[in-house]
Amino acid sequence: MQLPFSQQTLAPRRWSIATTCGWLLVLFAIPARAQQPKVIAPSQVSPAICSSQLPTAIDRIIDRPELRRYRWGIVIQALGGTSQLYNRDGDRLFIPASNVKLITTAVALRQLGASTRLRTSVYQLPNTGNTSNLLVVGRGDPSLTVTGLQSIAQQLKQRGIKQVGQISFDDGYFRGEQINGDWEWGDLATDYAPAINGLMLNQNSNPLIVSSQQIGMPLKYTWKDPSLNSWQIDNQSLTVAASQDSNVDAVAVFGRSTLRLTGKLALNTAPTKIDLPLVNPAESFISAFRQSLNRSEITFGSTRLVLGQNTTNLPEIAAINSPTIGELINETNQYSNNVYAEVLLRSIGRTHPEHYTSSEDSISLGITSVKKSLTEMGIDPQTYSLHDGSGLSRHNLVTPTTFVRVLSAMMLTPSGQIYRDSLPIAGVSGSLRNRMKGTLAQGIVRAKTGSMSGVVSLAGYINPPQYSPLVFSIILNQHDRPTSQMVKVIDEIMVLLARLQQC
Repeated sequence: MQLPFSQQTLAPRRWSIATTCGWLLVLFAIPARAQQPKVIAPSQVSPAICSSQLPTAIDRIIDRPELRRYRWGIVIQALGGTSQLYNRDGDRLFIPASNVKLITTAVALRQLGASTRLRTSVYQLPNTGNTSNLLVVGRGDPSLTVTGLQSIAQQLKQRGIKQVGQISFDDGYFRGEQINGDWEWGDLATDYAPAINGLMLNQNSNPLIVSSQQIGMPLKYTWKDPSLNSWQIDNQSLTVAASQDSNVDAVAVFGRSTLRLTGKLALNTAPTKIDLPLVNPAESFISAFRQSLNRSEITFGSTRLVLGQNTTNLPEIAAINSPTIGELINETNQYSNNVYAEVLLRSIGRTHPEHYTSSEDSISLGITSVKKSLTEMGIDPQTYSLHDGSGLSRHNLVTPTTFVRVLSAMMLTPSGQIYRDSLPIAGVSGSLRNRMKGTLAQGIVRAKTGSMSGVVSLAGYINPPQYSPLVFSIILNQHDRPTSQMVKVIDEIMVLLARLQQC
């Protein structure tokens, strides 16, 4: 099926963000060593446990003195049944972080279809004399790169187009604000919270690579793709001796498109990458498209940005498709890709009957459509409150029971296997690649991770070798320890589940 849409877990954050008077400060620093909570290292030879022993075993972990102050929500249930093995505040609302993607991707499979692709199209507009005029329509393909634009340019060249008059670029596919108003200011200078629009390119981000020069010289900087850059650089940084510590600061002032580099980087230190969002995604797309035409030796006149052009009866003369929705969902869940998740939510919004008859924005329509789909799956709308598609908003609230019900319901649908296979495998792939390695849980857990300051979550499926398959949701809120410490506690619970046996 193809609709007119023709159409990373986030890398560990090396950049902590602080805001002061509208400035965003990006700091490169080594975190202080925190006191480690007691975590019992699981052993491959740990004895099996009965389901009747599980509640006491889990309580023993999360009720340790150093963990007792935190909010735990846990539901563990037989897959395909209603029998619960464990429930700690499973019907209370928690901030779920990226576990929200489990809901977004489930509804995307139901509403959009696994085989749908998002399509970037070029249409022929009426000529001006003998000169062709073109309309480029972006439909939010988050996978589109400069290579894709070059493919479009080559298609135009193969049609014999050597000269173009005016090129219109339609960025009106999604309605409403491109940046979610519920996101925190501190996230907005990062590549995991860029603007989401129709004319997307390189996930609307462009890394700045910073490297040392001679001692006493400013740091050298280059953009991964100079054609996409709209930042002005005020370079106040310094290269220092190899024996000195490195601390590079990047300060962005919104509204001025200025990035100030300060701090120091030791001589011969490996280059540092600062992932930054595009200042003006549509303008960056247009610039990259123009360069693609130049490389294909196609001349052109003016360009302009438009919103919501009617393409009915216009001939499509070039196009490029995204991977399938199923493949986009795999990227979303495997690597907790916020950009992909937000595109999926807005694409869901475009399927809402009111998209063409109301002025409501694509995010709101997407959330409304998600609620409708969840209700059809038997999920009570009182058990969640959604504000985005990625989980980046702290306004999102979901009960652990809701996640268990979504995970269970999806396994009864035709796309259930695609959904399950999109989840990382413990110790093997995606955001779980380096977790639970060398334990009984390695290879038998498929689950979605989630984390932000004060929040850690994990929800998915586990197939214990000596027990029937289980579905689970674990959400930890209001903790004050490093995420790396708290995921070990959750992983300890997963190893307990791996030890279950029928008895």
